[in-house]
Amino acid sequence: MADKLDWLNKHLALLRYLTLKDAAEQENYKIRPDLAEFFVGADGAEEMAFKLARAEKHKDACELLAYICHRRAGVWWVYRCVVSLLEELRVNPATERDIADIAVSFETSVPDFAKVEIPKPDPKVKEQLLAAHAQLEAQHAELRARADPEMLKLAEDAVDVAFQEFKRVHGIHPVDLVNKLISRLPEDHNPIDPNSPIFKAAEELKAKLQTVRKETVDTIKSVIPPKAPEHEKKMRDNALSAVYRWVVAPDEPNSKACLDIGNECPGTPAGLLALSSFWAFGNLMPGGEQIIPTPPGLAANGLVQTLLMCALHKGGTRKLKERYDLYFNLGVDVLSGKDNWEESLAGGKAPHEILFDTAGTHPVTGTAENPAAPEDTPPERTNGYKRWKPEAQASPDQAAPQGANGYTRWKPEG
Repeated sequence: MADKLDWLNKHLALLRYLTLKDAAEQENYKIRPDLAEFFVGADGAEEMAFKLARAEKHKDACELLAYICHRRAGVWWVYRCVVSLLEELRVNPATERDIADIAVSFETSVPDFAKVEIPKPDPKVKEQLLAAHAQLEAQHAELRARADPEMLKLAEDAVDVAFQEFKRVHGIHPVDLVNKLISRLPEDHNPIDPNSPIFKAAEELKAKLQTVRKETVDTIKSVIPPKAPEHEKKMRDNALSAVYRWVVAPDEPNSKACLDIGNECPGTPAGLLALSSFWAFGNLMPGGEQIIPTPPGLAANGLVQTLLMCALHKGGTRKLKERYDLYFNLGVDVLSGKDNWEESLAGGKAPHEILFDTAGTHPVTGTAENPAAPEDTPPERTNGYKRWKPEAQASPDQAAPQGANGYTRWKPEG
């Protein structure tokens, strides 16, 4: 088993719901019909997650964790999963296929696994057949020697009369007929006429299909914008940065930032995670006069779908099952308190920035990092994140302090 059961003795402390009943009633968690018997008699949500993992159902275990975990911890967990996918893609990038390359040729081809290799002559089999033939000839000679000469002569005369009658009727001796048929075995008795009308019709059909294919490709390309790798990378990094800021400070400005960037790339793991972070905030109308609560299960389902997008992603070094095994282990580490964002805050750089910032430049802007500060001066952090410290509660008319990243740090209200 890939995870070596390292999580068996861990207790998940960062859970929002402790029972399956609460997860179903409060977060709209649904038990799939095919797993209904698996849940019979179960009540503890944490125990069920580990039970699913022991049964090698890590995908279902991850789904349950997404519904019962603390929302902030859940976003951090899935953020770590997205970063793990990006680590895979650095080793084995996904190859994109141009739609214009699809069905370029209509020639049929047999895949290698379905090809039948023509057996080669076996010298041993040939020797066995020759030996069997010689044995039959010897037995035939022995039987002729034992036969009564007069009876043998009568039988041979009768066969000769029958063969002559066959030749009179059909114009060929039976033995000559057999030899003639044997000589024609290597011949192709159904030669293909290269000038047959069917070949001309096939070429006309191929030309029509290619015309339709080209029109289809042109139509698709006219409505679907071409990929812009640099722009997509920038959107991904912006989304992950917004998610990380939300985890560090899950306040209204950071939630609004996740919504804005998530709407720009919702079809990517990073974009969907940014939207899930916004949903996890709990208010669908940030900055409005009234709070519109997030529907139950929306944030959890967003995390589940983000994990699914990561698990199904092309490229990388792991298969789907291996990825879900890893994602479950990452979830256990986060929800048990072993993995959190404290270390990255202390280092002044988010995990996704560390992953891509290997050349001394910022992963989004491409600008050089700050030069090294003098030894007696503490180095400034380059990402604008500051460790949170308790502050005296501000008066209602006092403006809330802002961090270097432009987002207001969340503070508990009275």
